[in-house]
Amino acid sequence: MTSRARQSLSLRPLLPPHVISANPPSLTQSSPKPPPAIPFFRDPGHTVPTKWSLYRPLLRCTSSSDLSSTRREIRTRWRETRGLVSVPRVRSFLAEYYDLLTYLTSDDISHKEEIRLLEDMLKAKHDKLDLDLEIAQEAKRLEEDQRRTRKSKMTGSFHRPTLFNPPLPRLKPQPISIGSMIHNRLRARERRIERRRLYAGLLTDMKLEVGFWKSVTPLENQDDWSKSKDPRSPGGWDGIIKNELKAMDDRFRNENTRAEMVFDEGLLERISRAKEKKGSWWKGVKEREKAQKGEEGT
Repeated sequence: MTSRARQSLSLRPLLPPHVISANPPSLTQSSPKPPPAIPFFRDPGHTVPTKWSLYRPLLRCTSSSDLSSTRREIRTRWRETRGLVSVPRVRSFLAEYYDLLTYLTSDDISHKEEIRLLEDMLKAKHDKLDLDLEIAQEAKRLEEDQRRTRKSKMTGSFHRPTLFNPPLPRLKPQPISIGSMIHNRLRARERRIERRRLYAGLLTDMKLEVGFWKSVTPLENQDDWSKSKDPRSPGGWDGIIKNELKAMDDRFRNENTRAEMVFDEGLLERISRAKEKKGSWWKGVKEREKAQKGEEGT
């Protein structure tokens, strides 16, 4: 046993440099844990100097209006590259901006001329980017306006009645008003269900409380105080809640009635005509494609 332990100690590898003691631990002693590994982009030895010795001095040097484009480019580039985790790419990026900081803080005329040329180039670049963005936003706005003003057409299919919409024809594009109507009614039904559960619970609690007080204070001269009139609630102590529950139940019945509606004859005829028109149009498209393929084959 002793020789086996001595052999295992002799074959133990060299200790890592973070272990202070050079003597190997005993067999019963646990080996020390290595220090936690911290990636360089989270190490304060990298992040603090980068922020306070490079980024903030760059912003201070470009705070004047003459270097607004350079300042904008610095902020944009640093925001875009904040996810870099490659050591060579980070080193190259930092070296580039250390050189820029050297040029910004230099009094050399050639360096100032380089900064002026850089500012002019970046200003032209940003003007083009702003113009392209404005054109893209204008095109998107025009597209939205055209989509909204485009007249909806029947597709020849049915929009079946549900709790939230009556019988409707399928339209393309579907008007925003129809989608908004269905969405609003759906959300209103969800809120109504929650409110009805709350009111029903309150009514049950009030009935239990009234029953408790009746048992505590027995009736004298057959005078039921719970049935007395109150100007704040003419229907009785539970009249307000019962009225609210009745109104909500009426809305639920209206929704069920809406879901049971049927298509009228006029709407069915219009949908049928739209379906026939769509079928004839699609048939013409197929015939033109077939004729075009025949011409290409010859």
